[in-house]
Formats: sequence, structure tokens, C-alpha cells
Amino acid sequence: MDRLQTPKLLLEPLTAADYPWVIGLYADAEVMRYIGNGSPRSEQQSRQRLDWFLDQADRFGFGYWMVLDRVSREPLGGAMLMVRTPGAKVELGFALARAAWGRGIATEAACALIDHAFEALGVPELEAFTHPDNEASGAVLRKAGMIECGLTTGPYGDVDRRFAITREEWRSARPPPRE
Repeated sequence: MDRLQTPKLLLEPLTAADYPWVIGLYADAEVMRYIGNGSPRSEQQSRQRLDWFLDQADRFGFGYWMVLDRVSREPLGGAMLMVRTPGAKVELGFALARAAWGRGIATEAACALIDHAFEALGVPELEAFTHPDNEASGAVLRKAGMIECGLTTGPYGDVDRRFAITREEWRSARPPPRE
């Protein structure tokens, strides 16, 4: 997996050394309110999920990136590209610590992963899902250029809002290259 950077952020591939911080993130009830079943994850559940992301990285060259402040290198959250089931579309996700909310960090990280997916990885289409009540994540995805496609059964079996963008839609929304 590639290391990515934006004006404010570093996105570094997950390592086992990151597990304690991410386990703490996933144990925060407010962070997990709209993720999965809406409950904090146990350490074992978090470790299984993180192991799954490391496997994704080995198989596909993408998975879980730690989102770090570019100056202080303080962890702010995680951003993901994943394939949940064989043949499924590549899905974008993110989870940020509460201290990082409302600062544009999720949008910056989402844009970096969308750019990386289309430019470097050649992914034809991305999708993302949010809980219908999670207005903040929906706003992030819209700002990142994703298109809301309505309600559908999401990855956890509940009704979610689906967002998507194709590489062609992404290309047409980008400003033309400077000469």
C-alpha cells in the first residue's frame, strides 16, 4: 500500500503497531454510533477487523490507512478502501476520533483515497454507505464528489444511504490540467 499525503494529512498504511490506537477508536461509543450495529467494538472484534484489513492490503494493495496530522503525526482516525465480498465494488469508509470531527479531515482523507483509487489503482467505481441519520458523513461524501444514490440495504444488513462515483464521473468533475 502506498503512503499518501494531503496539505494537512498523512495517510499511512495500517500496521500491527497501530492496533492499540484503533482499538481505542472503535471502543468509543460516539465514534461507532453509525457504524456496524451502532455499538462499540470489543478488542477481539477490532483485532479481527484490523487483521481482515491487513489481508485486504496483501491481496489488493489497498485497505486501511491511518489518518495522521501531517505536522504533529498525531493519529486522527482511519480511512479505508475495501472489498467486503468477492466481486463486490470497492467501498470507501472512514472513522475519525471525536477530536478530529468538524475540521474537514474526513473530506480531505476521502478525497485522497478517491483520487488514489482512480489514479493509481485504476478502480472503475467506488461506493460508500452511511446510516440514514448520519448527516455529517453524507456531507463528507458529497463534498468529496460522490453522488447520493438513495436508500438500499447496506453492508451490515440495515437500510443505508448509498453513495457512488465512477472514474469517468470523477474525471469529468476535475479541473482540466494546467499547461
